[in-house]
Amino acid sequence: MVPVPIPRPRAFAAVGLVLAVASALLVVVGPADAARRPAPTRLRVTAHQGSLTVRWHAVRHAPGYRVRWSLRRSMAGSHRLAAPVHRARISNLAPDTRYYVQVAVAARKGRGRVLGHWSRVVGRRTPPPPCPTQGNLGDPTPAVPTGKAADLRVATFNIRTINLDSAAHPEQKWSSRADRVTSLLLGAPTTRNPATVAPDVIALQEANQSYGEFAARCTNQMIDLRNRLDADGAHHYEATSLDPGASVGTRILFDTARLRLESSGSVLLAPASTTHPHLAWAIFQMRNGGQRFFFGSVHLVPNEAADSNAVRDAEWDQLLAYLPGLSQGLPVVLGGDFNSVRSGVGANNSALTHLPKMATAGVADTLLGEHDPAPADFKVADTRPTTPPLNANCMSHNAFIAAQRCVDPTLVGQQIDYLFGTNSLVVKNWEQVLDIDDAGNWIGTIPSDHNLIRATITLPGVTG
Repeated sequence: MVPVPIPRPRAFAAVGLVLAVASALLVVVGPADAARRPAPTRLRVTAHQGSLTVRWHAVRHAPGYRVRWSLRRSMAGSHRLAAPVHRARISNLAPDTRYYVQVAVAARKGRGRVLGHWSRVVGRRTPPPPCPTQGNLGDPTPAVPTGKAADLRVATFNIRTINLDSAAHPEQKWSSRADRVTSLLLGAPTTRNPATVAPDVIALQEANQSYGEFAARCTNQMIDLRNRLDADGAHHYEATSLDPGASVGTRILFDTARLRLESSGSVLLAPASTTHPHLAWAIFQMRNGGQRFFFGSVHLVPNEAADSNAVRDAEWDQLLAYLPGLSQGLPVVLGGDFNSVRSGVGANNSALTHLPKMATAGVADTLLGEHDPAPADFKVADTRPTTPPLNANCMSHNAFIAAQRCVDPTLVGQQIDYLFGTNSLVVKNWEQVLDIDDAGNWIGTIPSDHNLIRATITLPGVTG
């Protein structure tokens, strides 16, 4: 019997055709399509010095990730790295440079081919290099003691913080006063002061440390003053510290050709909630004689509250407590704005009680010495310097008022800015720098709301 073929139903044939086509398509596109992953989301890039930290949301079942970065948003010329998890760090980057970053899922823990679309592009700029905290301090080689005495020229100057600049008083802005401050510090002559050599070391107060006021990067009020002092090339002044966080605006500048910095630091004289009460200190060595000495700059709290005098008393006591340990038995020279007049006014009597304490501690005022507190009729002729002091009859705080507050030229006036020196040291001269007319009014730009005080002190010779 011959078998007769039975025709297959047409429905079964159609199904077979569909399955065959689907199978063929699966062979062609199935594996690649199944391997594709969505682009990572929530890309976050954080900039650091020389690097970027990149984070994103993990993609489910992602075998790894590829990170790429470029200087162009188009990602042209990009560099790449593999990331097995949903974060990475890109290192060895240039400072102050904008980079663009993307991420995609990639096979083999990020080392294989990219398996999906790239994420959105995120741009970040790396920070500029940090500002220096130490400048050029000059030759570090210790000086050889000569056994000969040497004169030390010192100054103290509250230069008025740039924070108090006001459009209402353009003449009081730092930009209007800076040249005058500089010229007076460098020893320019005035109507009341002959030309002189610049100081070896300067105690500064209110030398603001904010970088925000200047176009030049890493420049603040103190650095601007330093640059101006050095502009003619005849001097090289440097700060004992360029760190904005050290001693706020209470600073020390010194001539590196005359002095070698041995060590330095600062201590807070009161709770950190205030900005004034710092002692910035340094130990220097004279390059031309080998003498070592301690120098400090101080700014005590002004009369801003009902308890200011009590706070200032505590600050001054703290200063006296620090001096013996910090000075290491060396000669001491100290300058600053102590915000208290010699004779005391009303409740402001810190100087009245603490000037004698300073003398008892062995560090007396360079003007009056152990005569403090001096009576109102104390004669200029009886002061500590070996030559008659200049302008000792005038107040050192002028409050930007042209008319200087002065008493009889034969008498000692009221200062709140002081220079102190070890009792045994010879004070050759003392002067308050004034550029005033015959009526006692400032001529031209008033450099600050305080007047510059300077002195020359002789350090005895040392051997060995």
